[in-house]
Amino acid sequence: MSDAQKRSYRELSEKWILPWDRTLDWDSTFPGNRRRIVEIGFGMGDATRRVAEMHPDWALVGVEVHRPGVGKLLWWIDHENLENIRIVEHDAVDVLTTTLKPESVDGVHIWFPDPWPKKRHHKRRLIQSDFAESVRTVLKPGGYIHVATDWEPYAEHIMETLENTDGLINSFDRWAVKPDYRPDTKFENKGIAAERSIRDIIFMKESL
Repeated sequence: MSDAQKRSYRELSEKWILPWDRTLDWDSTFPGNRRRIVEIGFGMGDATRRVAEMHPDWALVGVEVHRPGVGKLLWWIDHENLENIRIVEHDAVDVLTTTLKPESVDGVHIWFPDPWPKKRHHKRRLIQSDFAESVRTVLKPGGYIHVATDWEPYAEHIMETLENTDGLINSFDRWAVKPDYRPDTKFENKGIAAERSIRDIIFMKESL
């Protein structure tokens, strides 16, 4: 961690980091009628803070275990006075099953997760069947999961996993059109530079 990240983590954690082992009360944490978005694996937080800036009426919860990234996003929150972000510094699987109530989230963003390209590492990939079911559980009816990746084999795996998750339906015929709310990211630009295809995948939870 840089000195600024360490200082931000030390001075700002108590205010902006939520406990993972306590159910999140969205209404008291983000007063007002807001769109509730969870971003899983925000890295250094640049895309997260840009979404928060573009959509001040959205309530954003970023989930990340990489402490330098947490420190950086805390710095952004303080520097840009971003009152609509909170952080959960814990494993996403536990956050989905413990921190978030069922049917409490409007959208889950997972942008450029680690593709773990080697076959022997595929079991480490975040998006698996059990994980997809946990996401479906926390989504409101009509809520969405939006995944972006520059790794084609992982995109195919994600597509197959979500297609086989009961209660989730593809919002597009196959690959999604990149929505305006998703800013360009460092990983996306690296993928473009390497001439890889950028795939956006958006599935919605069926309404009752």
